[in-house]
Amino acid sequence: MWQREDINEPVDNKLQDEYINIIKKSNIGNESNIYLYFQIMFMTVMLVVSFVLKSGGNDTFEFAKENYKQVFEKDNFAESTFSYKTFIEEMQNELQYRYGQLISVFNNLNSQGSADIYPDNVSTEKIIISEKGVLPAKGYISSSYGIRKNPFNSKEKEFHTGIDIASAKGTFIKSAFDGTVISAGTNNIAGNFVRIQSSDNIVTLYAHNQFLLVKTGDKVIAGQVIATMGDTGMATGPHLHFEFIYNGTRYNPVYAINI
Repeated sequence: MWQREDINEPVDNKLQDEYINIIKKSNIGNESNIYLYFQIMFMTVMLVVSFVLKSGGNDTFEFAKENYKQVFEKDNFAESTFSYKTFIEEMQNELQYRYGQLISVFNNLNSQGSADIYPDNVSTEKIIISEKGVLPAKGYISSSYGIRKNPFNSKEKEFHTGIDIASAKGTFIKSAFDGTVISAGTNNIAGNFVRIQSSDNIVTLYAHNQFLLVKTGDKVIAGQVIATMGDTGMATGPHLHFEFIYNGTRYNPVYAINI
């Protein structure tokens, strides 16, 4: 009949001695949990960053592996001279560097194909004027100022030089400032439009109107109805395309009117 070996036979002495030596050298007691957390955090961050960057594939993962070995080599970690403070500082520096790389890649990808769509005389700076204008129409902003997808071709990008306020056809369009109508007419892009000179510095444009209620040379005051909302010209629906121009440069109109 088969019998078990002596169950009291000691564990392999070599393995047991190695385990005891590691415990004695580490001298970290309850801090072992912190050590484990550092391992998990480090590897998780490096793997995520490596995945997102996709900058060189194996090279990035080799970097993560080598740094992991250097920091968490058990003999090195067990030395009593190990400093959590130094380790954290090194981690912060490394993560900051990798974060910088990530932002650089993102900005590069985000800007690809957009450098040539900025028209002349536009600015993304916030404009500050002494007195804000009147909201030119009731409705909601259906398209903001800046880079957007072309509404007629979603695969292309364009710079939207104003804001679009959408509402029902026939909604009143009002002048945002006091001024003089310097042009009122129609073209294939803006449809029925009105351009008003409010000072030596400020010009406003109101486009895609249904009907124009003013003509070139008319004096207008802020809040005066100058047109009705339409979808003339290149428009996908009834809305007002409103532009704010200061010293010949177009700025985001939301900074110039009371919304």
